[in-house]
Amino acid sequence: MAQGTVNEPVLSAETATAGGRPHPPHAPHGRERDRILTLIALFKFAKAALLIGLGLGALQLIRSDIREQARSMFEALGSSIDVVPVLRLLRQIGALPPWRLRLIGGGAFLYAALFLTEGIGLWRQRRWAEYLTVIATASFIPFEVFELARRLTYPRAAALAINICVLAYLIWRLKHPTKWQELLTSKK
Repeated sequence: MAQGTVNEPVLSAETATAGGRPHPPHAPHGRERDRILTLIALFKFAKAALLIGLGLGALQLIRSDIREQARSMFEALGSSIDVVPVLRLLRQIGALPPWRLRLIGGGAFLYAALFLTEGIGLWRQRRWAEYLTVIATASFIPFEVFELARRLTYPRAAALAINICVLAYLIWRLKHPTKWQELLTSKK
């Protein structure tokens, strides 16, 4: 029977799979997109962007003229905002030797690369990314608990809570595969 007759639907490049079965164009590889996995990927992308900014900032602070410009800018703001914590932070950063700023910048870039890898894999709904994210997230939780015990703040508590939720969801997802995951593993 020719394609396009009454009994057989016409399949376009956007809706056809290798097996000729139609699937929605928004679903990667013929499966429904997991929205929570997509949110986790976006969270990983945001963390990577923040770390890239931190790394670039640390490397820029190696130049003493940049440090002086930042310090004079915050001193010029005067009493318009509470600049004491910012000035204290700038003083501490200004006292760091260039090798330590390079180390901070390099470490930030390495963590950003990990978060980008996790984010891209999760965005593409890859199983290896779920395993990688479980391992990486679980390995950071003890450090987050330690930091939270040293000084309890809302951002630290929120970060720990989010990471525990991400970890719990991914472990649940890995233990309870969806039908498309079962089909993929049974074909191999």
